[in-house]
Amino acid sequence: MTPKAFEAADGPDGPVGLVIFDYGGVISERMLDGLADFEQRMGYPSGSVHRLLFGEIPPGSDGDPVDGAYDEGPVHDFHLLETGDLGFHEYLEGVERRAPAHLGRPLEPHAFAEFTQATSLRVQWPMVHEIRRLRAEGIPVALLTNNVKEFGDAWRSSFPVDELFEIIVDSSDVRMRKPDPRIYELTCERGGVTPTAAVFLDDNRDNVAAARALGIETVHVGPDSLAAITELHSILERRGVTTR
Repeated sequence: MTPKAFEAADGPDGPVGLVIFDYGGVISERMLDGLADFEQRMGYPSGSVHRLLFGEIPPGSDGDPVDGAYDEGPVHDFHLLETGDLGFHEYLEGVERRAPAHLGRPLEPHAFAEFTQATSLRVQWPMVHEIRRLRAEGIPVALLTNNVKEFGDAWRSSFPVDELFEIIVDSSDVRMRKPDPRIYELTCERGGVTPTAAVFLDDNRDNVAAARALGIETVHVGPDSLAAITELHSILERRGVTTR
């Protein structure tokens, strides 16, 4: 696709050459958003299942780092899963093995399976329509997702990904994950722009902060996808891109 006369920007107020979208929490609704309710129902300590699965503080908890500094710290199995360095079967074995230390007792697999099956992929179609509109107006778009190789068929079949995106950067393919600055730089390189010519939408504050630290303008996407689209329009219009 030919860019709509957008060149690399000299700063955050210059033209936009690429709009980068996350998948989970932006194009789709956040997965496993009901973990807190599941923990309470099962009698697990608050935040324990999230830390067991992802090795991170639950979103919105105190202590969520947002300063943009990238520090890999201890590498959790989930990080290795997203970079393709660990298979999904091995990941699940690790979850089962670590569960008593986090939960105080083994994870009850049938209850957890029922919970995960009830949180199927749900696409936020207003965001998909916005991506389609941007493409129709000649504005280059890219997809940058932390994802799991074994989940590829599922998320790729949830919306017309190959129709909408010529640039797709999947962490499990490129062997690095957000918030590693290199994955943003790779995405911008594939889009032919400098970071300051890009706008990035993500639901994870750490990922947003890391992008901002590189000079990428950002939209932190919350539960209201329409509010995020409105914020994106404001950024584009401020930077000389007329939106309808």
